[in-house]
Amino acid sequence: MICKCVSTISILCFTISLSSCFTEREVLYPGHHPELFSIAINSILGARGFQVGGLPGGTGINATTRVIDEDNYERILFSYGEGDISYVIMQKVDEDYVYFYPHYNFISFQGVWLSWEERQHSRRITDEDLEELKKANSWNKEMSDSSKFVRVRIVRRKEDGPISDDKLVRASHLIFPERNSTRTQIITNTIFLRTDRYGRAIYSFGGYAALFQPDHSFDIETGILEITDRFNYQTELRLFMEANGWDTPFEE
Repeated sequence: MICKCVSTISILCFTISLSSCFTEREVLYPGHHPELFSIAINSILGARGFQVGGLPGGTGINATTRVIDEDNYERILFSYGEGDISYVIMQKVDEDYVYFYPHYNFISFQGVWLSWEERQHSRRITDEDLEELKKANSWNKEMSDSSKFVRVRIVRRKEDGPISDDKLVRASHLIFPERNSTRTQIITNTIFLRTDRYGRAIYSFGGYAALFQPDHSFDIETGILEITDRFNYQTELRLFMEANGWDTPFEE
């Protein structure tokens, strides 16, 4: 009877309000590679830094990182998992920061939340996929120009973005006017990705990417992108960011 109750509680936690199952700010990555963790959470849209799950009052399940390969110039190919699985490439690391190519430094596929039947039809990463990923990230080529790298601080916890909760809630109501989500539900399911050098910020809003300008303004006409394939959106996201002036000086 006790086992049945625990199982029921676990299922309810995962399927209803995520905020009742974990506190995002309490989840720390405990592994040996915080530099790899930091790249993943700043590269993959919707990455929380942990896997949703556990009992009420828990903090979720730790994300996993595993080194797969290293080239002659200390680039690292690694796997990152928090439900879905991604293969990611790090260009270099120093004492406080880690560096990577934007947009095409990772590939992803469905992970653990699959039935047996779904697993038979889900896409898996092939050796050819990994070779293409390496090629796109200058694998085994001498590093000569780091100006194309993104630099992020090494952390063990997903940092909050620069946009206030009030503005995130207002943006969510614009994106989903038909929904009656609570403030807590909106904040829990809105996930920061990263900022550019001028203060623009990208967030994931459950199937959409939203871009805020350095003055924290949000334009529903130009600042929203629907993500139709969560495993194959890199080019769409790159073009969307470029169209909104990503990494260019901001003119009010």
